[in-house]
Amino acid sequence: MYKPESHTNEQLAEFIKQPGRNLVFMSTEWCGDCKIIKPFVEGLKEEITKSSNWMDADRDENLDWAADHGLKGIPTFVLFEDGKKVDQIGHGERITPKQIEEWYQGTLS
Repeated sequence: MYKPESHTNEQLAEFIKQPGRNLVFMSTEWCGDCKIIKPFVEGLKEEITKSSNWMDADRDENLDWAADHGLKGIPTFVLFEDGKKVDQIGHGERITPKQIEEWYQGTLS
């Protein structure tokens, strides 16, 4: 099962400033909906990292960063491009791997 890495608010801020496409996956250990999709996240990451950089964020450890970007629900996938927020999926509702894949493919066009 996918085990997200921890990052500081500062690391996340630097990450999204990088040129190109940068995706942040925000979750927590206690979140039931996060647990449901984690078995699929490794495959999603493999596909997404073909065209974007990836970084994990823990909602509890990165509350300030999440608040700064208007992120209230988890799990959430947030896409930044050249430092600007482009789109996100997940606002605290259950999302399926297919929905995530379709959302991400839609951001490529």
